[in-house]
Amino acid sequence: MVLYIMTWDLPTHREQLRVYANKARNDWIPTVLSHRGVEEFRTFRNPMESTPQVMVTIEFDSLDAWREFVESDQNRRIMREIRIVGVTNVSAQVWLPSNITPVTERPQR
Repeated sequence: MVLYIMTWDLPTHREQLRVYANKARNDWIPTVLSHRGVEEFRTFRNPMESTPQVMVTIEFDSLDAWREFVESDQNRRIMREIRIVGVTNVSAQVWLPSNITPVTERPQR
């Protein structure tokens, strides 16, 4: 399992924000979900309304699947388009499971 985390700030102009929301729902998210090895896609908003405003997490089944996605033409296109519509402050992190807890731990109930 590989967790890919991206954060950014939304476009500030109303029309750019409308285009962003439309592209996200109808193009970018379906494109990511169709990539081989994607197991989960989630989006989050910052309730404190500070930067970063958005966080996206994508879980891949392997480091190879993540690498193929990051190097893909589809990812390059999405990253180019989010900048074109006015997204700023883009940041990315990649996380692998810890050796201490390689699988999910849940409380005993």
